Amino acid sequence: MDTPEERSREANELRKSGRCKDALEIYRELWDGQHYNEYTAAGLLHCLRKLHRLDEAMAFADDIAARYPDHNWVNLEVAWAYADYIKGMADNGASVPVLHACGEKAFSRNLPPQVVSHIAFAIMKPAKDAKDWNLLAAWTSRVDPSLLSPAGMKLPDGKEGWSYLARWYHYRNMGLIGTGRAQEALPLCREAIEKFPNQYKFFAYDLARAYAGIGDYEKAAETFDELCRAVRPDFYHLFEYGKVVHQLGRPEDALALMARAAKAGQRPEFMVGYFMEMGDIFKQVGRLDAARDHYTLATALRMRMSWSIPPELQQRLDENAISSIEDSVEELTYRCSRHWSNCETEQSPLTAQHEREKPLAEGIVGRIFLGHPDREYFFINPPDADGYIGFKNELTWAPEDRSQVVFDVVPSFNRKKNEWAAKAVNVRPKDDNAAS
Repeated sequence: MDTPEERSREANELRKSGRCKDALEIYRELWDGQHYNEYTAAGLLHCLRKLHRLDEAMAFADDIAARYPDHNWVNLEVAWAYADYIKGMADNGASVPVLHACGEKAFSRNLPPQVVSHIAFAIMKPAKDAKDWNLLAAWTSRVDPSLLSPAGMKLPDGKEGWSYLARWYHYRNMGLIGTGRAQEALPLCREAIEKFPNQYKFFAYDLARAYAGIGDYEKAAETFDELCRAVRPDFYHLFEYGKVVHQLGRPEDALALMARAAKAGQRPEFMVGYFMEMGDIFKQVGRLDAARDHYTLATALRMRMSWSIPPELQQRLDENAISSIEDSVEELTYRCSRHWSNCETEQSPLTAQHEREKPLAEGIVGRIFLGHPDREYFFINPPDADGYIGFKNELTWAPEDRSQVVFDVVPSFNRKKNEWAAKAVNVRPKDDNAAS
């Protein structure tokens, strides 16, 4: 019969070869037979972790942490047991306060930096989703960004996804802005735009919100304008852009942007807070029926979703003598959509800015290269001249790839190179009378 020392060596070999299930049986046999030491304890916990028996691993971790408080391997396995447990809790939808409490208990164990990062990332995403900016700011501050990889993970379609460092920048920016520390976020936003051009949409949005957070609405509007030119804006970009424009004393332009956002096809419950803000601006410009309809829509949506009515919305209902709602969400949405259509002017803030750009050249003929359908930009190469970049969200028609087109050239600021360049705009078909 093998001695406990021989069985321990066998368990270690099985564990090192990845056969944790077989190793666990031997470790249990040794532990239950009182033939154990700190190495048996660490090996057993390692196998429990790798087999995802997290509840059992946590109970065992607390036991051996008390038995062997000064053993490095035991402490490392205990640390990773906490990290795995918190990650599992987050994946199963545990509340942010519960995750934070467990994270605090783990953090008190003087964890290695890599384990701290693992725990922090498990908590940061739920904190962001719950808009718990205090906890988000707290956990991002515990991560050492110099230890995070800047390389994005390769996705199945071949694209590069978010890196851990990029995610940290985004979470850190959101936490700082959400806790009233937007000034601290400004340099981080600029750094992130330079480091991660593939995530420009997110970091430019962070930058615009940071400017708004310090009250620099002119800079915020400029940043939103540039964002909306460079990529196709999401509905919340347009809503937040509208809020900034409203702060600049342009309520009609703000409503035009918000109406465009509301008509973008997003599910209405995602816009419920914005509808109340639109109601306030409609009231400001004297369109009282539109204001009432938006307050009513916001309330009907909350009732449908079984959400509470916040005091500020209830106050608006009382001020407008809205005591009951008989119309459906669909009827109210249709009614509001008519107000949105009335907000669409021939010159929205975006198109007005286009008109303010003085062309460097007009009526140039070139061949357009659209590239991959998911790419947000294209190139046009004129004969015997340098090519120009343009953005697909600015096209007003669908040109064929490599077809000849006519276009104008306007100034454009290159964020990556921090210099002015030129881009193609007003792209149109080349007819038989165009110059060649």
